[in-house]
This record gives sequence, C-alpha cells and structure tokens, in this order.
Amino acid sequence: MAAKLCLLALLISFLLAAPRAGATASGHRIFRATMTRSQKSINFTQAAHKSRQRLSMLAARIEASTVLSAQTPLQQDSGGGDYVMTFSAGTPPQELSALADTGSDLVWLKCGACKRCSPKGSPSYYPNASSSFSKLPCSNGLCRNLEATCTGGAGAECDYTYYYGLSVSSHHYTQGYLAAETFTLGGDAVPGIGFGCTTMSEGGYGTGSGLVGLGRGQLSLVRQLKVGAFSYCLTSDPTKTSPLLFGSGALAGAGVQSTPLISGASPGYYAVDLQSISIGTVTTPGTGESGGGIIFDSGTTLTFLAEPAYTAAKAALLAQVKLPAASDDDDVCFQTSGGKAEVPPMVLHFDGGADMALPANNVFVPVGSGVICWVVQKSPSISIVGNIMQMDFHIRYDVDKSVLSFQPANCDSL
Repeated sequence: MAAKLCLLALLISFLLAAPRAGATASGHRIFRATMTRSQKSINFTQAAHKSRQRLSMLAARIEASTVLSAQTPLQQDSGGGDYVMTFSAGTPPQELSALADTGSDLVWLKCGACKRCSPKGSPSYYPNASSSFSKLPCSNGLCRNLEATCTGGAGAECDYTYYYGLSVSSHHYTQGYLAAETFTLGGDAVPGIGFGCTTMSEGGYGTGSGLVGLGRGQLSLVRQLKVGAFSYCLTSDPTKTSPLLFGSGALAGAGVQSTPLISGASPGYYAVDLQSISIGTVTTPGTGESGGGIIFDSGTTLTFLAEPAYTAAKAALLAQVKLPAASDDDDVCFQTSGGKAEVPPMVLHFDGGADMALPANNVFVPVGSGVICWVVQKSPSISIVGNIMQMDFHIRYDVDKSVLSFQPANCDSL
C-alpha cells in the first residue's frame, strides 16, 4: 500500500511539474495565429519599388527617433510582400485580419463605419457589438506610452493621433481613441489587449482591417501578451498560411543558430550584427554593428545592404556567375536557360558564430522569360534582411533576452 501511495505521489509531482498544453517549459503561454501573403506571386519590379519606400521610412524613423510617435508601418506591397494576420476581437468574436508588422508597436483596428479610414472596403470592428469592449482613460499606462494628447484629466478618454513617418505632416497616420478588448488568437481568448480604435486613418495598410504592431515597444502585441518571445515561419508556398507563434520556446533540433539583438541607432527594430557575407568561395565584409546593424523586417520584401557591404558582395557574385547580364539598371539580373542556373551559395555570418546558409530560392527570384534577379539591393542608409530571404526559416525573436534565433524549417510542421 505504501509503495502504491509513493508511486501516486511521484505521478502527481510529475504532472504538476510538466508544462501545460499551450505553454513552454518556462511557464509562458503559447498563442498561435496565422499569416497569409496577400499576393500569390511576387512582381519583382513592384516589390523593389515598395521595398525602397519601406526602406526610406525605416531610415526616416531612425533619423527622427526623437520625434513624437515616429513609427514605420508595413505598407501595402502590390508586388506580393505583405503578410496579413488573422484573429478575432470582441465578445462574441468578430473575425478580422490586419497587417503583421515587426517595424511598429501600436495595434489598431478600423472601428465602426470609419468612412475616412484606410484601407477601404475591408471589414471593420464594431465596439457596440461587443460586451468586452471598454475605453481606456488617460491615466492608463498604455496611454502614457502612446504619448497621447489628454486635455480632460486622468479620467478622460485617451484620444491620439499616431503618425507613421518623419513628421506630423506625414500622410500615414491613424487617429482615434485607445481601448481594451478580448482578442482571440487561434482558440485562445486573451482579455484586456490595448488597441487603437481608429476613426480616421490615411496611408497604405494593405487589404486588412488595421495593423498589428510586433515591435519591441510596450504597445506591441508581443509585450501586451507578456510572452517574452515570438516566432514565425514564412512559407515559400504562397497557397499556404504561415504560422505566427507568441510565447514560443527556444528553437531545438538541428541547425539552430542564435545572435544577439542590438539597439544602436535602430530603436525598436530587430537588428543584429552582420559581420561578413560569403558568396561562393569569397567572403566579403558585412554591415557590422555600426549604423544600427542589419534589421530583420517582416514588411520589406527585398534585402538591402548599405555600402561598402553591397558593392563588395555584388562584385563577388558577378565574378562567379557565368551568365549573361539581363538588366541595365541597379538590379542584378541574369538570363538563364529555362530559368535554371547554377549560382554560388550565399551565407550571412552574424555575431556569435550564427551562420544563415540561404537556399537559392531565397537569393534569386524568377521574373519571367528565363530571367532571374538577385533579391539584394543597394541601400543609401540602413541594411535590411527582407522577407524573401527569411522564407522557410523558423525565426524567433526573444524580446526579453534580446536574442534572435533561426533554423531551416518546414513551416507546415510547426
């Protein structure tokens, strides 16, 4: 009898010590969402144009880091580079979608009819139809982080105008009031998420109902969920959804690489130290930590390298690709035989010994008539790892510990 009681006690202890379903070993809950690429194919010319616009806005934010609420939105990329997150808000749940953006913090949704809101034609969230909706007062900590203008005292409604760009003259902004609501991610309802209930907005925000900020600031969904980390895996198959996991545990298995996140001149961005680049048999200098490092960004389609890293990498590539050039501008494109060609492998070497060996499809994209183009562009300012280069990697952002990890992955299996 004593032996049975002892075994029972051990079993109970094991069950209590084991992590819950939907939780990591550290006790953080895991919330699952999905992302969908808005276009099934990438138009290289349009993607390059939109990526350069995004680059300019990211750089502008760094230059204006002392300007009130200078953030950078994920603009609609008609070339196919934006990712839309699906979730629900309210009680009962109202199914919505919004752009998932690692380059900004505020979560906001179009509220009500919102006739002066962008994007037009997408579903709105209706606060009057939800029993869990509440407005947040100026005394709320999120309101203070938003740096809203409050004129009616601590108990007044937290009204705001949140500008995306260099100054208050920007044509990218959202205006409304701060509120709290229950968000449903996958099958999990999370109460008390602070978000902007938008009554007026202008700018390019894709085809969804707003924007979900995934940045490093206190307003972001990552911080509000108190999960410590999040991860995603952008599938290269445009017909499938990509998993977005909040509270995901440390990556495990073969091929896991980790590198420290840096702050430097890139406040709020997920930047790392790119120490060198290997192209075939040649290793060239990276971007280093100066200038803010290189930013992993979900909203930029192509990859950008600042000088002198770009010119050195381009020269190494041109010296090893034995194909006729197929462009007479800044793009690096080659004419192939039926779209098939041998190209030198490309590896990004980060601080801490993390090596990102890139598949050919993450480095070159077909643009038609047998022409392939290098996804790397020259930057006049900052450096960015775009979302094509991130495809089919499980990428984890540990916000609490300031570490970025990645490994090659089958996104369907996550």
